[in-house]
Amino acid sequence: SENMRRQSRTMFYFRMFCDSSFQFCGCCILGFGIYLLIHNNFGVLFHNLPSLTLGNVLIIVGSIIMVVAFLGCMGSIKENKCLLMSFFVLLLIILLAEVTLAILLFVYERKLNDYVAEGLTDSIKRYHSDNSTKAAWDSIQTYVSTRGILLSSAWI
Repeated sequence: SENMRRQSRTMFYFRMFCDSSFQFCGCCILGFGIYLLIHNNFGVLFHNLPSLTLGNVLIIVGSIIMVVAFLGCMGSIKENKCLLMSFFVLLLIILLAEVTLAILLFVYERKLNDYVAEGLTDSIKRYHSDNSTKAAWDSIQTYVSTRGILLSSAWI
């Protein structure tokens, strides 16, 4: 009986450690997303999808991770089977979404590359007419030390 209680307590602390780690990672991702949203101007490179920026994606992912980790923490603390089952189902859904996304990215890799190159080429054409696009390309050229998308001849 004492051995079972010790194992149960050890398992509880292990779950709390894992859930707290997930919560911390979610907070870090959320904070980094907010930082990128405020200080990063690379989002103007894709005028076709102005709201799809790295900062927005990180904020969404960080928020989801925090909510799921909170369910896990509360389920562990309260030892509530419903919360723990919700935690498991959400983790399963996230895993299936990641696998599906990886497969889709692998299958449609060429189309995605073409779409990104087309969006960046369109963005380069706006270099002289749009100040935010000019600032974004100047920042990228500073970080990457390159000209154009594929070759320097792509630069207009």
